[in-house]
Amino acid sequence: MSAGKFFGLLLGLLVVAFVVVWVFVSLAALLYALGQGDGGAAGIYAVSTVVGLAVGALGVWVVRRMARARSARQ
Repeated sequence: MSAGKFFGLLLGLLVVAFVVVWVFVSLAALLYALGQGDGGAAGIYAVSTVVGLAVGALGVWVVRRMARARSARQ
């Protein structure tokens, strides 16, 4: 494995870990805000959770598209 592939894989894994933590923390904050009855904060955390899920879905789409293109070339 070349250094470029290694660092690309490492960067990809760090981005995935960041998005997963972002979604779980936002979801936990949303549930806490709902439990406290704070509707304003719950709205902000709900938007943050949805944005995190959208970023994750976009990432999955990009990776699948790249994998299909690579397999078509080979």
